[in-house]
Amino acid sequence: MSGARIQTDVFETTREAAKAMDHRIEAIMPPNYRSFHWAGYCIGFALGGFFDGILLHQVLQWHHFLSGWTQTPFNDPRIQILADGLFHAAMYVIAAVGIWKLVRARHVFALKAANRMLGANALIGFGSWHVLDSVLSHWILGIHHVRMDVPDRLFWDVLWFLLFGVLFVAAGILLRRWREPPPSGKDRRARSRSAIGPAL
Repeated sequence: MSGARIQTDVFETTREAAKAMDHRIEAIMPPNYRSFHWAGYCIGFALGGFFDGILLHQVLQWHHFLSGWTQTPFNDPRIQILADGLFHAAMYVIAAVGIWKLVRARHVFALKAANRMLGANALIGFGSWHVLDSVLSHWILGIHHVRMDVPDRLFWDVLWFLLFGVLFVAAGILLRRWREPPPSGKDRRARSRSAIGPAL
């Protein structure tokens, strides 16, 4: 039997063994896929809120959470800062829920593509925050806009909506649907050597 055929057979055997291991893990600890997916969504959503609050509210100071409400008592800077603090506290709660769900579904990481799926769901959650914030806060309630110090506020709202909302959600969806290409001959040889090594 040729060396290439042996390597192919070893690779196929290793792949079948990995699949069997996945099935045994699922039988012992049935994966909580729903909790795993929501963990990524919640963590990404909270990170989107933190990104918004830290960058726009504090670093650039383009707006506060209630900058669009200028009547008393909302024109008091202390009230505006308090609203920012409560907003960040809400993001902490959502992040904690995400971490709790991730711990509950931690055995899913033993399965193939779990890391990619978590990253994809986090991207969707991140973008979803900016979509929700744009639609609800900027356009329906009008409690703030991305930039309160410019005459053309709509331009910045739409730009932020597309750049950090739609683009991130689309990236997450594409990453969820992405399929790993079949291993090349070089990859198969490397995996075969790694599989044969311990036996030798």
